[in-house]
Amino acid sequence: MNRPYGENFMRSTALLAIAIFFVSVCAPKPTSAQTKSNLSSSVTSETMTHVWVARERGLFKKYGIDMQFILMPRNPLAIAALLAGEIDAAIIGPGHLINAGLGGATELVGLANFNQKLDYRLNARPEIKKPEDLRGKRIAVSGPGSTSHMVSMLALQGLHIDPAQSKIAFLTIPGTEMNRRLAMESGSVDATSLRGSMGEVYANKGFTQLYNLKTAGVTLPQNMLVTARRTMAAKPQVIEGYLKATIEAISLISDPAHKELVSRLLASNLRLTNPADVEESYQAVIQNYERAPHVVIEGMKRLQKLLAQQNPKVADVKVEALVDHSVMNKLESSGFIASLYKK
Repeated sequence: MNRPYGENFMRSTALLAIAIFFVSVCAPKPTSAQTKSNLSSSVTSETMTHVWVARERGLFKKYGIDMQFILMPRNPLAIAALLAGEIDAAIIGPGHLINAGLGGATELVGLANFNQKLDYRLNARPEIKKPEDLRGKRIAVSGPGSTSHMVSMLALQGLHIDPAQSKIAFLTIPGTEMNRRLAMESGSVDATSLRGSMGEVYANKGFTQLYNLKTAGVTLPQNMLVTARRTMAAKPQVIEGYLKATIEAISLISDPAHKELVSRLLASNLRLTNPADVEESYQAVIQNYERAPHVVIEGMKRLQKLLAQQNPKVADVKVEALVDHSVMNKLESSGFIASLYKK
């Protein structure tokens, strides 16, 4: 069972300290012209390709950041670290930002949504052949309000299944998507939502694909860059640098000239050995990023309605207060984003 953020704070901070120590020991020393900064995420799917490319091509350093990446075991830990000032930014599911806004707290703000198209599949164990077989079964999610949770709910809606009536349990498997995949393989859970090409990989392994949100045309904000207001005020160039680096990485991903680089990073980070799986993943990635990743308030409100089905108090959150458009608007109006696509 997930505990409230406050109850996990001390333990979360201790875990974070260990993670930062490990990364600090292993990381190269920054140059004097760069600001040392911690970026965190618990996401390990292909939606992190922009971070992998930015790091590989030295784009964080280009924009003045000696970036240390910390893989968090779960998003609430990243929320706690942001509030404590231990990290400058995090890439999390926007549902966690909305949940953090319960009670009127608006210290954390979302700056950019890198993905809007839902390139997900709902996969189930081989013995589950049709949607009706999900009755009384367990669907793995990374936590309440997580993207995997919202995607699973949307998939069930698309299948015309009411999880309460069908007695479907959402079981929290903390950590990355890989943990949910392993849980499904072992039989600890019966189904889970998988990102893009990984859903196809598992379908080819015999895990039934019950719903394809991509072909259904469903959209929902995902993978949001989040920071604290006080960090924005104290380190404006760092926050702008994170956006510049990741947005430039998106421009490289969309350029066929960089296919070899992107494919290599996908194969390495997703542990893909089959060339067909790598190609599937590459095709998914180049179609799913937003060139100008503005946060769309309408999408946030759509997500809020889904969350409110689980916790009615979420309906009282003012999502507009959880978003800061200033940096994205600056990069758009200055011509920075457009310049990346000029040949």
